Amino acid sequence: MAKPVKIRPAAMLGAVLDFLGGQKITTYTNEDEGYEYLKNGNFCVSVLNPKGDDDLYIDLEDGFTLTYGDWNAHYEATDRDFEHMRKDVEDFLANRMYLAAVYSGKDWICSFSIHENDVSKMHLFRQTKEFLHSADCDQFIELLKNKGGVIDCSFWDVKRSREIRVKPGDFR
Repeated sequence: MAKPVKIRPAAMLGAVLDFLGGQKITTYTNEDEGYEYLKNGNFCVSVLNPKGDDDLYIDLEDGFTLTYGDWNAHYEATDRDFEHMRKDVEDFLANRMYLAAVYSGKDWICSFSIHENDVSKMHLFRQTKEFLHSADCDQFIELLKNKGGVIDCSFWDVKRSREIRVKPGDFR
């Protein structure tokens, strides 16, 4: 496999706008209110969700960051990560991927993406445990086992989104 090539994310704005063709988008710079965090020459692209409350944001800074609700993902400034990010955006917009945000009580525990077009409770529980274990966060697995929680599964088409309740003892 070829070594990843470093790229300048802001220089990829045209490519981002191209693969978002057909979507209603707005591009922001640090001159726009609420986007002062962007450095000069960097961008944030907002993709309007016509069927939901949350829009998708793509920050083009030192790397690429996708943000949707309580979920975000970071991608390095390489050609390989750009393609990975592009595929994730396309899969999410086509409902081939959903985002899981895990809570216990009112406390957010984690968020991650699942490349499937439907929610399976058993698979979701397994993915959540694997994600938390890989992040060295086994204490949150115990919290969900003992106190329960909620996993919000968000699709771009919000009609497909679901909330999965985790009852104490469910999460083995």
